[in-house]
Amino acid sequence: MTEAQAYDTDVFVDMIEAFRELQATLCLVAPPPGATTELTAAIADVTNRLKEFEAPEGARPARDLGMRGIAHPVLVPYQSYDTSDKKLVGTVRFSYAHMGGGGAAHGGVITMLFDDLLGTFVSRRAQLGSRTAYLKVDFRNVTPVHCDLRIDASIDRIEGRKTFVTGTILNGDVVCATAEALFIRLLPGQP
Repeated sequence: MTEAQAYDTDVFVDMIEAFRELQATLCLVAPPPGATTELTAAIADVTNRLKEFEAPEGARPARDLGMRGIAHPVLVPYQSYDTSDKKLVGTVRFSYAHMGGGGAAHGGVITMLFDDLLGTFVSRRAQLGSRTAYLKVDFRNVTPVHCDLRIDASIDRIEGRKTFVTGTILNGDVVCATAEALFIRLLPGQP
């Protein structure tokens, strides 16, 4: 992307938020067949319009701007507001788009959040260019949707190219889920 093509990430994030609202709304509706056909065509039109703006890797705000899931339409957005070299504290709020059964966040979405959160943390604070080698998630209590939850992460130790990290999602004092992971720093030339 050249200087003349400077990108307004706030506008992109606004579009992602509208997309997330669409995802959440799709989880709540049952339109009649005629409306479903009409809406499917409208969504296809938007998709085709977006394809006009395909960009090379390195120029895609959805992932390459390092925005902690904020600008990626599938990842769960979170905010980190207190970080050090080895600790991170933040918040996350799951929506209806992230819901599994019974009003709880889907376990796969929780796992995806941990993978993104812990991987981004490791790459920024420990070893740039690391990839997930192992991720174990324990679901301790229901993780609710539509409420602010606390997220904690900790880099526990580094051994050569290996970084061991843990994470927790809390609803007040209630532990919803915990994760332990191993990330490996890539060798030069590895994708």
